[in-house]
Amino acid sequence: MSKIKLLFGIFFLGVWVAAFGQNNVTFQVDMSVQIAKGTFDTAKDTLTARGDFNSWGTTNMAPKAAGSKIYTVTASAATGTLHYKFYFKHLGADNWEGNFATPSSNREMNITAATVLPVVFFNDEAMPSGAAAKVIFKVDMKLPLRQNTMALDSGKVYVAGDINGWSTSKTRLTGPGKDSVYTVEIDTIKSATLIHYKYLFTNDSGKNLTWEGSFSTPSSNREAWIVDGTQTYSNFFDDKDPNIKLGNGTINFQVDMSVFVGLGFFDAAHDTLRLRSSFDSWGDADVKHPSLMNQDPLNPTSYFNTMAFTGEPVSNPEFYKFRMAKHVQAGAFIGDKQYERPYSTGGGNRTINFAGTPSQFTSPATFYFNDLYPTFTVPSGKTVTANFAVDMTNALDPLQVSPPFNPSTDTVYLKCSQAAFGQQMGGTGGWTEDGDRSLMLTHSTGNIWTGSIQIKGPGINGFMYLYEFAQKSSTGPWVLNSENSALGGSWSYRVRYMPMSSPNHFVQPYTAVVDHFTKDVTKATTEYELWPQGLTGVTKITSGIPVQYTLDQNYPNPFNPTTKIKFQIPTDGVVRLKVFNILGQEVASLVNEQLKAGSYSVDFNASKVSSGVYIYRIEAGTFSSVKKMMLLK
Repeated sequence: MSKIKLLFGIFFLGVWVAAFGQNNVTFQVDMSVQIAKGTFDTAKDTLTARGDFNSWGTTNMAPKAAGSKIYTVTASAATGTLHYKFYFKHLGADNWEGNFATPSSNREMNITAATVLPVVFFNDEAMPSGAAAKVIFKVDMKLPLRQNTMALDSGKVYVAGDINGWSTSKTRLTGPGKDSVYTVEIDTIKSATLIHYKYLFTNDSGKNLTWEGSFSTPSSNREAWIVDGTQTYSNFFDDKDPNIKLGNGTINFQVDMSVFVGLGFFDAAHDTLRLRSSFDSWGDADVKHPSLMNQDPLNPTSYFNTMAFTGEPVSNPEFYKFRMAKHVQAGAFIGDKQYERPYSTGGGNRTINFAGTPSQFTSPATFYFNDLYPTFTVPSGKTVTANFAVDMTNALDPLQVSPPFNPSTDTVYLKCSQAAFGQQMGGTGGWTEDGDRSLMLTHSTGNIWTGSIQIKGPGINGFMYLYEFAQKSSTGPWVLNSENSALGGSWSYRVRYMPMSSPNHFVQPYTAVVDHFTKDVTKATTEYELWPQGLTGVTKITSGIPVQYTLDQNYPNPFNPTTKIKFQIPTDGVVRLKVFNILGQEVASLVNEQLKAGSYSVDFNASKVSSGVYIYRIEAGTFSSVKKMMLLK
């Protein structure tokens, strides 16, 4: 009887192990295609295997051998059906494999013992052969033809790129025939190649070229991965809908340089100012849109220009910035460092949507260069201190930062990201735009590193910066690992201000909100500020005392992107005026201070929020009132 029990126990144990036991499983994936495309960086990105074997957590993979493009890892998995996928993060973006033709849409494998899984391509995207492929380029020129910027009879269309050495005359497209589509076929491009290209046209044998603008790719060009066989790439010129409404009109641009003059950054007598824009191809060559800003003879620190548009797409976003042309380039203002990096866009471009009206104004009608308002300046003779702190926790994670931060050996720095910020700090060494090692930070507590700077007036209250850390390389000198930025996009850089009790008066000591090291190109809203705390810009508009509390409807309404809100308070007291979205989440705090009895006006700038209905609420004493407004972009 005992032998029977023993045999039964052995049998049961075998069944249990077979059903619930753990087995070593070796995962293998070929990353050749992603490496060739540039979407996977072997030096910075980390590939992981994720599945039910690790509760869809992270199991890091490594090259099979030095220089190998096959990544592998061995992990323990339960007997039964294994569900899994491969994943990596590149430039802050998640890259999961897609869905597969399985019940779970994951990769699946039945595991009964130790198993070495076959090598698969990431996302099952196999590497092409490298043989010559047939590539057909088609571009619809209907919009330039409608705009009369391209002549139907004499206009010539070309494609230029690394496919022909970026020649502007070698590869001409033929057409248009019965439509507006121009075509060319090339049969010499090898597959397994990532090509970069753009379309261009000319009306005068190549003397004046019109290129497509920038695209949302790493290279800002069109990009295409060439596979075996025949493939066709068909686009609208500049990727703009050719059937959109076109209009004529002007846009008025005005910028105030008084702060830059007062700080000694701009010489109004000798320096000039330019408007650089997408509608001028970011240069001076376009005769249609002369870029020189005109100096106001009655106000020498104010500059203006009116741009005329003919056949321009209505509601088309026009991107622009102002750029100094200094007669003497020195310090932090050298070359393209004379471009502004506005605080209101996190260093990105300014934008206005073309209205197609006879006289359109920007909002606000007058900008301050770099958004340096007079009320932000530190007066001469004053010295203020700003303390910065960064949490390096994210940098410890190899999935987010590769190679990861080593607290015991690496050094953390604040990196200056704006020429004006750097110039006030001396404009040398690291204190230049994108200058490395501007301010060395020291370890504080946990994963927090801190540092301080002093600003001696005259100076500015506005900090644009990133973080980086220096690592000692095993094969050579120190290597810098910086947070990422994308110059054309919004909120590429961090923006902080010292809180202000009133214009030109700063709350001291100032310690900034703790930043968090990140490789994301676009910074989260917690990582930048729109306006100095405490400085609301609220304006008293009458001297009389109102008889009752009121909150007026904002004007204009609907609006884009700024609107004015007026209110009245009959007695002195603390006033709070806030803006909320329809979910009840606070969008902006416009007023939060003690005010004297009177009538007031405050501006709300909604350039960084999306279109929709918003609610604004005032609280003053026992009075409370709520109204709605609509933002239409």
